[in-house]
Amino acid sequence: MKGSLILANGEKFTGQWQGKPKDHIGEVIYFTGMGRFQEFITDPANHGKIVISTFPGILNSDLDHAKFESDEIQIGGLITQQDASMTINEKGLKILDLFYDQNIPILTEMDTRALIKRIKKEGEMPALLSSKHTVNRLSGQMEEVHHDFGTEFINTNGKKHIVVINFGYKKSLIQTLSDSGNKVTVVSSIIDLNLMNSLKPDGLIFSGGPGNPSQWQKFFPVYKMLAMKYPTIGFGLGHQILALAFGANVEKLPTGHRNFKEAVIHTSSNKVFLSSQNHGYTVDGKDLNEIGFRISFKNVHDGTVEGLIHEHYPVATYQFHPEQANNHINELIFKDFFTTVYDSKGASVYA
Repeated sequence: MKGSLILANGEKFTGQWQGKPKDHIGEVIYFTGMGRFQEFITDPANHGKIVISTFPGILNSDLDHAKFESDEIQIGGLITQQDASMTINEKGLKILDLFYDQNIPILTEMDTRALIKRIKKEGEMPALLSSKHTVNRLSGQMEEVHHDFGTEFINTNGKKHIVVINFGYKKSLIQTLSDSGNKVTVVSSIIDLNLMNSLKPDGLIFSGGPGNPSQWQKFFPVYKMLAMKYPTIGFGLGHQILALAFGANVEKLPTGHRNFKEAVIHTSSNKVFLSSQNHGYTVDGKDLNEIGFRISFKNVHDGTVEGLIHEHYPVATYQFHPEQANNHINELIFKDFFTTVYDSKGASVYA
C-alpha cells in the first residue's frame, strides 16, 4: 500500500506504507547515526517526531529492551530508503514488528536523499504522514508536549540525595545516577515546592525531554530559585531551560544535532570529545557573561553552545547527555558536581 509524507511547504513524497492506516502530524527530523537506533527511537526527546533515517539498513537493527531509553517507541513515524522485505535479523526480533505492535507507521522505499536535502535547505518543519496518499495539504496541529510526571523513588538509600526534575528523562541517566551510590528521587517538572522541601535534596538534575523550552516559561522563577539553592546540572532540554531561567536566549536550529558522535570541544582544556546529542534548539552564545555564565563546551562543527558554567552559583549545564559507555566525558560532567554535593554545598562548579 502506498503512503505519503506531505511537508508544510506543500511538497509530497511517496513510499510503501508499513502498518495500519492512520494519519500522524509531527515535525520532520533526521537521524545520522548508524547505530544506537533503539536508544534514539525510545528517547522521550523525540516524542511525536517523524524521523528520516540516513542509514539505509536501519530496519536490520538489533533489539535489546534493556537499552531502551523509555518503555515504548516515542517517535510518531519512520522514513527509510530500505525495502521492508529485505530486513535481516538473526535473533528474530525485528524493528518492523515493534513498530507494528505499537501502531507506529513506517514509509519504506523512500527517496531519503532528496527529502533530507529539502530539510537541510528549508529547515525542520511540520509534516503529515498519511496512508491516504491522495491527501494534498497539511491540516491539523502537532501535539503539545507538556507532561506532569509523578514522583518516583528510585533508590531509597544512599549517601546523598539527588533529585531529578523530570521533563522526559532517559533511563540511562537514572541508571548512571543509581550506580553512583546515592539516593535518587524523580519529581515532576511542574514543581511542588512543599514536596521539594520535604525531600531535602543535596543536588538537582534537570533532565532532557521533548519540545520547545519556552513552554515552561511560567516555571522559570522557581527553577532559577532552586538552581541558586542546590548544586544543579541540566542536560538537553534541562540545559536550555536553565539558561532561559537565568536570562539567556534560546534559538531554533534549522536542523538539529541528532547522533551519538557529535564532536564538542572543552573550552578549558581544548580537548575534543564525542557526545550523544538529540536536540533542535540551542542557547544563544551572546552576552552570557552578563548573566553570570561562561561557555564550557562548544560544538566543533558549528560553534554552538554545548555547555555552561555559572560563575556564582553551583550550576552546570550540558546540551549533550551522559552515557555509561562514555566514561571520559561522564567523569568530566559529574566529578565537580558530586564534589560540590559532598563537600561544599553552594560552591561554584568548575568543570
